[in-house]
Amino acid sequence: MTLQNKLDYLDQSSEDCISLEIPYTWPLVPVCGKRPYEKGWTHKSYSHPEILAELQTGKATGVGLKLGNGLLAIDIDGESATELLKKLAGSNSLTTFSETIVWTSGRTGRKQCLFSVGEADWHRIRNLRIGTGVNGDDGKEECLEFRWLGSQSVLPPSLHPATNKPYIWINNPLDTPPAIAPEWLIDLCENWHSEYVGAEELDLVRFPVRLFEHFGRQMSVWLLARRFDLSRRNPGGKPKGCGTGKFNITAAARILNRSAGHIRKLLCAAKNSGLIRNYLQRGNWVTVFYTSLERAIAIAGIDKLGPVAAINIDELANIHIIATEVEAQHLQRASFHRQRQEEMRQIQAQGSDPGQPTQLIAPTALHTCEKPARVLGKSERFMFCESGFRFYGGSIEAIAQLRGISPSTVSRHLSNSYRLTAAPVRGFREELPPIVKKQLVERLPLLQNMPPKLCVEDGLILMRGEWWQPHCNVYVLNHRLVSARWRRGRIQAAIDKQTLCVKNSSPGNPDNNFLLSNSSFPKKDEEPERGKVAAKKPEQGKSKMIMPHQ
Repeated sequence: MTLQNKLDYLDQSSEDCISLEIPYTWPLVPVCGKRPYEKGWTHKSYSHPEILAELQTGKATGVGLKLGNGLLAIDIDGESATELLKKLAGSNSLTTFSETIVWTSGRTGRKQCLFSVGEADWHRIRNLRIGTGVNGDDGKEECLEFRWLGSQSVLPPSLHPATNKPYIWINNPLDTPPAIAPEWLIDLCENWHSEYVGAEELDLVRFPVRLFEHFGRQMSVWLLARRFDLSRRNPGGKPKGCGTGKFNITAAARILNRSAGHIRKLLCAAKNSGLIRNYLQRGNWVTVFYTSLERAIAIAGIDKLGPVAAINIDELANIHIIATEVEAQHLQRASFHRQRQEEMRQIQAQGSDPGQPTQLIAPTALHTCEKPARVLGKSERFMFCESGFRFYGGSIEAIAQLRGISPSTVSRHLSNSYRLTAAPVRGFREELPPIVKKQLVERLPLLQNMPPKLCVEDGLILMRGEWWQPHCNVYVLNHRLVSARWRRGRIQAAIDKQTLCVKNSSPGNPDNNFLLSNSSFPKKDEEPERGKVAAKKPEQGKSKMIMPHQ
């Protein structure tokens, strides 16, 4: 099919179409459907004749506009995306969206708007996709999308692959120049924190839960500093952390569901406790020189690192409940792991060869299972299992001991009646997912003729005409517990070195306290001493909600 046949709805020649409808200075790329088909297209430049040749040969079905470097496209994908944009705009006017370059695929509620961004604000723009939670007529979620460097948008008069009809202009680029992106729109793009760091990696931060008992909510600003470490700005290689993080107080207040003043109090408390070494505030920005994990463990005085979970930064507002969930999940996995080890030892004690230890599953590789045994039946509260089954799980008392809180608090954290009801202040717990909890009960068929009084005294329960022995609870949780073997090795080495220093020092030696307080812990994440930097008060005037650009 020739270009003239594809664009017969425009009463002009093929060459005029591409030259009259699209500014000659725009960076273009040939596309097939909605995507460029050539590798490395972001680094190539295509002339209009080259794109026309691709269209005429049938290799390309349309032309796309390469974005970034001053051109920002806002893709409004459906009616729900329009409503979301109105909600996010708040009191700001949406008039600019009708006064700039606009085009559509012809589908209801779908259009794209093109804006111009000044070079001073280029570092604040990024690719961003905000889902609405509403599925469109094609079954896909409707969204509000910001398109910037590394992306492109298909322009008229290209053919839409779903409708096989051409895109059409609402505001022609030759009659309407691209409007300057309003400040509130740039702020929205810069500060929206529910983003994807990579194609498959969620916006996660590693949370060592055993530290929470000692530092409490001070860990929120410590985790934010580690998440927004300055090394993440380097495009090459995997970020390893340099000990310095930078974030915006206003955005941090929104993530943690706290006031900006409360964030400053957390920073001050974290500095006093030693969790962060120092912080420097300039306006609404704060640069945090955070303490390494090894040093934080030494300050907390714990001898084991414990479980480390990869959690989303959006969950930091309910970090105390997340800590309880992670301890419960870790205990379940560790219980199952110990059970497998006991089985292996029993087989070896009998003189038999256990064979390959394929059943010996490490806790970091085991996923919580809804059927840990041969299940006879389920109810809202219980999971009925056959006699002699192998179970795993964690009791509320064991979780409470690990968390350093009361069993009633653990029960409340893991209760849906508490989790699904918004707190009266600031609406905490609103977005906590419901938790599935079952208590395992083991059938004891040999007790049918036993006196009921004896069975009740032993803590057995009578259900379905049979006696059952209650065991621990099973929680269906899906936190990603990450391996920290290398970290544990460094911590153990530091503890051994500290113990050696204490043994070598004679009793009553006044230098003993010095050795204890100045034992050499690894300081990979720490920077050289910078001196005392007082936290400055925020500057007067208009503040910006800024998160570090990824």
